[in-house]
Amino acid sequence: MFSLATVEPWLYWSLYPIHRAVLKLYFGSIKIHGREYLPKQGPLILASKHSSRWDPLVLSLLSREPLRFMTNANQFEGIQGWLIERLGAFPVNLSRPSISSMRCAVDLLCAGCKLVIFPEGGIVRDRPLREFKTGLARLVLQAEASGRVQVPIVPISLSYSPTASPRANIIIRISAPLYTSAYCQENDKKTAELLTQALYSKILGSLLHKS
Repeated sequence: MFSLATVEPWLYWSLYPIHRAVLKLYFGSIKIHGREYLPKQGPLILASKHSSRWDPLVLSLLSREPLRFMTNANQFEGIQGWLIERLGAFPVNLSRPSISSMRCAVDLLCAGCKLVIFPEGGIVRDRPLREFKTGLARLVLQAEASGRVQVPIVPISLSYSPTASPRANIIIRISAPLYTSAYCQENDKKTAELLTQALYSKILGSLLHKS
């Protein structure tokens, strides 16, 4: 059985230039603000707004190393499933995440990997931002407790103008990382709630940024 979130280097680096060329040909401009906020070493979570199936490919522009993606389990079928599994994706049941999926995410973070999570839980186009559940924050707390690592959460707003269509312009805004140490409460539940609220506010504020 293929290992969860294992990247096949030959496949990843073969597709690397093709994927970037496709993005440049399909879209108009791609502007990235706040690259200085991306930690250069160690594990992290890129927590992004999710409005298009293009989002994982676009977010890959932010890293020189393979990213790992928590991906809806219904995407792991046929050739697509074979491909995304070997490019760093691993399945999760969005309505009821399994212990094995959470364990995989924790293990990746403890191993120093960079993980992409869409805290809205799916693609959302009918509103600026859907409310977040506390799963992402609890995942970070668990990784820090079990792996002796510090996991920054990097809030990202990702928007297409007017929509994710050919020649659309893309703006990616990266905000300063959030750390659990700044939101510690008397228990993990309250810490997760406060951290989740802060993450939501950061991404929403960035999405509503007009300039």
